[in-house]
Amino acid sequence: MVTVFPDATTLITVFYLIILYICLSRLFFGPILHILEKRHELIEGRLEDARKRVELVEARTAEYEQALRAARSEAYRRQETERETALARKAELVAQAKKQADKTTEQGKAGLSVQRETILKKLETEIDTLANRLTTSILRD
Repeated sequence: MVTVFPDATTLITVFYLIILYICLSRLFFGPILHILEKRHELIEGRLEDARKRVELVEARTAEYEQALRAARSEAYRRQETERETALARKAELVAQAKKQADKTTEQGKAGLSVQRETILKKLETEIDTLANRLTTSILRD
């Protein structure tokens, strides 16, 4: 029968391993885990900041696009208003020009009518004068 009883070297080795584990945990693994944890928190914080900045940029981009759409809409509205105003002004100017042309035409017609009457009266007078001369000339011969 073999008795299994650890001897003193086994106990000392186990004792040293426990002390080594405690020392390594407190002096090496603890600080490394603490540094890794802080690093992880820092990375997560930076990622969260980056996410917030991306959200802010997206919100500002949406605001910018909305403002741009509103500005374009306002520009198109103003352009349409200006076009309508210009067309109305053009129609008004065309109407005035037509009215002026009609007035000038009527004045020209009236002037021609007066000249015609004057020329006709002058011709009648000259015809009477020529007829009298012709009659006088025929009667003399």
